[in-house]
Amino acid sequence: MTLQSTALARVTIGLMQGIALYLLQQAFEAKTWPATDGLIFAPLLVVAIFVPTVVVAGLGNMRPHTLAGWTAVATVVCAGLAIYNIFRDPTGGSAIQRVAPTPVLWLCLAAGLFITHSLIASSDADRKLIASYSRYFDMSWKQGVQLALAACFVALFWAMLWLGAELFRLIKIELLADLIRRRWFWIPMTTLAFTYALHITDMRAGLVRGTRTLTLSLLSWLLPVMTLITIAFLLALPFTGLQALWSTRRATAILLAAAAALIFLINDAYQGGDVQETVARIVRYSGTVAALALIPVVVLAAYGLALRVGQYGWTPDRIIALACVAVAGCYALGYALAAVRRGTWLKSIELTNVATAYIILAVLLALLTPIADPARLSVADQVARLESGNLSPDQFDFVFLRFLSGRYGEQALERLKTKQDGPNAGRISQKANEALDWRTRAHAGPRVARATPQTRTANITVLNSGAALPDSFVQQNWESMLRPYLLPRCLTADAKCEAVLADLDSDGTPEILLFTTPTGVSAAFHSTADGRWVFLGAIANANCAGVRDALKAGRFETVTPLLKEIEANGQRLRVDGECAPPNR
Repeated sequence: MTLQSTALARVTIGLMQGIALYLLQQAFEAKTWPATDGLIFAPLLVVAIFVPTVVVAGLGNMRPHTLAGWTAVATVVCAGLAIYNIFRDPTGGSAIQRVAPTPVLWLCLAAGLFITHSLIASSDADRKLIASYSRYFDMSWKQGVQLALAACFVALFWAMLWLGAELFRLIKIELLADLIRRRWFWIPMTTLAFTYALHITDMRAGLVRGTRTLTLSLLSWLLPVMTLITIAFLLALPFTGLQALWSTRRATAILLAAAAALIFLINDAYQGGDVQETVARIVRYSGTVAALALIPVVVLAAYGLALRVGQYGWTPDRIIALACVAVAGCYALGYALAAVRRGTWLKSIELTNVATAYIILAVLLALLTPIADPARLSVADQVARLESGNLSPDQFDFVFLRFLSGRYGEQALERLKTKQDGPNAGRISQKANEALDWRTRAHAGPRVARATPQTRTANITVLNSGAALPDSFVQQNWESMLRPYLLPRCLTADAKCEAVLADLDSDGTPEILLFTTPTGVSAAFHSTADGRWVFLGAIANANCAGVRDALKAGRFETVTPLLKEIEANGQRLRVDGECAPPNR
């Protein structure tokens, strides 16, 4: 492709991506198809975000048939992983169906696609399955710098537009300010700016290479600092002991972060392997020591993780930590061997980096699929500990099964509720049944007596003389309400309330005003044509001084509002005043 046709193709792709994202956003806002089905919306969203970027980055850098094949694979992988992400946890632990993937999937997909694209582009450029290390280095860092520069360009682009809008507003012209708030404008303009920035940086390869070289040269001087800190830490451990380390409960995460920093800085110093003679001696010595120091750092991280697993079993976070330890272990072993080998400085880290890149892809794919889904593995481990008697039912985290492990946890609860044999079978069955009844995590708190039609009738006192609550009101299942915490507690628990029946909308049918006693949430309810009762909203000023006494004495009446309401876009805006002074 010519330079002009490549630019046109990239701009077209960026514009089409923006339009697609705008349409998906509109469907999400309006709650219309495909945003009503997460198994359709999630893959469309993920594909619309990632695949156009893959195509734009590949244009001009890959042969057409290679790019076409890689685009097809990327589309299938993105869509498939997004579908599984929704399938494994349809609600995300809430009462609402999810339609967007979890942040973990976004991060893992971004990392996996970046690594895979770099590997494929390098192999295609060298015309062989395994490219030279210098090619891998050049391609991956070039694309990393391009993405960073493109993101900075987009941020500056919008800063300029915002500044321009503010300038026009100084002279009472709102056109630009109104325009940049419109989704049909800012979404396509963002993707277009990002795509064009990628094109410009791709055409200015020398500029990108210079930026990369300068950045890596500066960062390489942080290697002696980090190496000194790591060695000092390791030397201090025999004097402080490991107990202080494990008492932090975050030792594994910090040790893995330190290992990642060392790996990153070693590669900053080594670069593509062609700067051996220009690397300062202190940086070279620091790189060798850091490569050896990786072994004890990763071993400590693995040991800390093993202690936690031995005490509390596997959780999703610990399974992800295990994957990180495995990857860090590959780097540590390879780098240590490179440090002790004679010859060119750290030469064999090239093989380690390429091999570990493929291992990272395999690990990511396993974690994002049923092969090693952290939720599936942790549920199996935790339930096994419960059923073996190593963990009592009262100590077991049923909240994890109900809300934090997706369909795997729910399937485990369904099986446990029918458990009839083994240690604590009866108690396990009871707790599993209770957990399945929880609609939100609020229900998983300390057990309280649940409201029944009988308790509602007994606990709600009607203040109107001779009036009674309709049977349909006390019989209704109020716990099925989407946000039950908005309700007076007498509707969902064993608590006291007072009720007033008053016709608020002049339709001849009284509404029910419910007041928690002695104080608390107060709300109004309206009867629909089919006999159901709906929540109208909270009652303001119900806890003001003298209000409850006046209601009990029957001194109340319906009145028109002191202030008119404003209707905007179908919504009523009203003023809820504060309690009146006592002498009013």
